[in-house]
Amino acid sequence: MKKYNTILPIIAIATATLMLFTSCNNSSHDAQAVIDKYCELNTKEHNAPIGAERESAAAEKKAYEKEVDDKYFKDYKTYQLIMNGMKKCDEAFTGDTPASESNSDKGVPPANGDAVSVANNYCSLVDKSIAAAQNGNDAELKEIIAIKVIFESNMDESFKDNPARRDSIFKLIEPCMKKEITARHQ
Repeated sequence: MKKYNTILPIIAIATATLMLFTSCNNSSHDAQAVIDKYCELNTKEHNAPIGAERESAAAEKKAYEKEVDDKYFKDYKTYQLIMNGMKKCDEAFTGDTPASESNSDKGVPPANGDAVSVANNYCSLVDKSIAAAQNGNDAELKEIIAIKVIFESNMDESFKDNPARRDSIFKLIEPCMKKEITARHQ
């Protein structure tokens, strides 16, 4: 009997761990499948001749974007992966400079200034997203989250090889991160 009492918890833990890894793997696989389809639609739009075919391809891509937003918006990590992948697909056709240099016209605040400015920009985006969520304005919230995802990517790039900068920024944005987490759980 003792043998079964020690084996059962081990089996339960192994099963739970396997289920967790499987679900995480499916999430990233799903995200990659979404990104691949978006890139395919993006290619179709950009390769279509100007006129009705291009408009049709653009409408198809726009409908797919809405479908993705509706399905993945509440899963922050997967949504962030998808938005980053979609951004890369878009940049492949626009020949954009790196995101930190090209997003000023899209409402993305700069993420490569001094640590205090970067932290203030991050906290401002957090405040805007919380306000939009509390107002129930999904369109505005989606737009702010998309901007925030790009900003976070730019911010990550800005301290990629500089741990001191990373630590100073994270120390400054920690209260905002906690505020965002608290707001999400309310």
